[in-house]
Amino acid sequence: MMLLTNKRISLLKRKQPNQTATKAFGKGYFYLGLLLLTAFIVQETNHWYWPWLTTLQTDDLYKQLSGVALSTYLAHQWHCSVLRNRGLDRKARRLLNRHKIMGSMAPLVFYAHSQSFGFAYLQGLSLVYFSIFLTGLFNVEIIHTSRSWFRRIWIILHVGLSTGLLLLVGYHIFISYAYQ
Repeated sequence: MMLLTNKRISLLKRKQPNQTATKAFGKGYFYLGLLLLTAFIVQETNHWYWPWLTTLQTDDLYKQLSGVALSTYLAHQWHCSVLRNRGLDRKARRLLNRHKIMGSMAPLVFYAHSQSFGFAYLQGLSLVYFSIFLTGLFNVEIIHTSRSWFRRIWIILHVGLSTGLLLLVGYHIFISYAYQ
């Protein structure tokens, strides 16, 4: 009888909402992503730039190499979705933590390619890129809601914006080489 009571007490302790919320907000990738985003926004709004990086980013070879690195990063981030679409959910789940950690580094990867949001379509491309980052950062695990509609809307936004980004990146590559 005492053993059953102890098990019930330990089960009740596990289901407390405060412990769950603490666990959800204890995710390191979330804080890393917020830190990198804040740093990017602060430097963008105050027009602080690294002169050596600005010089490097005007070099055509560096633009191409950092663009290839950024494209490789995006392809890596798509890997989870591709695995799920192929029915390889177990493999996708194993990559999910790496997907989240790599996703939290999105502002840093962007910064290596460009120190600003850009103008016209580049600004649109940048906003879509950071919208994907924000939807990934504030995922179901962090928001911690049991509402099924939130999960559906969240995945539609995250994957839908990611698909749109592929089109914008393709356009960016075309424009970059068409006007050289």
